[in-house]
Amino acid sequence: MTVVKRSALALILFTSLAGISPAFAAEEPPIVMVLLKNWESQLKVKPTYQALSTESDGSVVIDGLTVNMPVQGDAAGKMTLTIGKTRLSGVTDQGNGLFEVAKAEFTDTKMDMGSTDVAFTISMPQSSAENWYVKALGDNPAPGDFMRANMNVARKMSSGPITMAAAGQTFSADSYEMNWDGDPATGAGKTDFKISNIAIPEAAIATLDPSGTLKQLGYSTLSFDIGGNGNIDIATEKMGFDFDVYYAGKDIGTLKIGAGAGEIPMALIAELQKLEGQAQPDPNKFMPLVQGIQVSRVTLRFEDKSITKKVLPMLAAMQGKDEATMVANAGAMLQLGLAELKNPAFTQKAVEAVNAYLKDPQSLTILAKPAQPVTVQQLMALDPANPGAAIDQLGVTISAND
Repeated sequence: MTVVKRSALALILFTSLAGISPAFAAEEPPIVMVLLKNWESQLKVKPTYQALSTESDGSVVIDGLTVNMPVQGDAAGKMTLTIGKTRLSGVTDQGNGLFEVAKAEFTDTKMDMGSTDVAFTISMPQSSAENWYVKALGDNPAPGDFMRANMNVARKMSSGPITMAAAGQTFSADSYEMNWDGDPATGAGKTDFKISNIAIPEAAIATLDPSGTLKQLGYSTLSFDIGGNGNIDIATEKMGFDFDVYYAGKDIGTLKIGAGAGEIPMALIAELQKLEGQAQPDPNKFMPLVQGIQVSRVTLRFEDKSITKKVLPMLAAMQGKDEATMVANAGAMLQLGLAELKNPAFTQKAVEAVNAYLKDPQSLTILAKPAQPVTVQQLMALDPANPGAAIDQLGVTISAND
């Protein structure tokens, strides 16, 4: 796994993780006890803190939170998360194990990850959560209860600047913000988030792109935002979701990915919880639970900001052609490539869309939206020898500049 991929994953994880654990259990307010049990269950380790106090206005202050977590994956290592000071203000008991924290403030948050092949550090001096709802993890919790206790549910979460040091390079982001509107008891509701202005410096670009291709295209540095929105439905026995995520590169373009699925059994969540530490899931348990999941939508969309017009001349030169000739031939080559799909109508629409995009690059969208949601079982039953029928059943379309 590359440094950039690890760094991006850690950056997203860093904006949503926090954990604490007892020094003196007898002195802990109920909100702290709930957080301890939830995060210990989620992180599978016992974090520590240096001091715990209650201010005159009732705010709970925790100093020196630290959690050490082993890193799973292609290299052995450890991740250490520390939070210099945590202040929980306006804590109220909402009943049924639900607590509301009017405002949580985190100061000097830092994550260090090291392994045999890569190490990096992420720092966030200031972050906060407003109207943070914490649900107690009771004894013998149902799958939905366990999932809810492990969710970070707050009306608003935000941070100031974020910096990341990896492989001798320093990356940065201006801020993180998440907004949520939903049911505090279940965690169901609508969410939107954004990490703003993730900056990759020129020295890092030179390391990642030794051939200098990006610089030739005019990108000596990179800056992009990551964001999105979604909705999650949670019932006693089933759940579903619909989301869209985007990656917006300054003067490059925006890649959007979306999907919708429903009828996900909570029993499947329970089996996934039991999977901790197992190398492979048991298909006899998982397949009956997975087969009924319904997929309603999958979207892939690219909105161009200038990169296509910069790339086309370079690709044409590599092929020994001029740009106009290459663009003119693109449709014919695509038509030949899609002939194996055995769906002439879809092929024609795809060729028309690609030709329109190359002549006037604005947007290109691939959408799979069946007339009725299809189940995983139906997807598995599709005939690989007849891809044209599968395209029609899944409602796959390609469009340009819409």
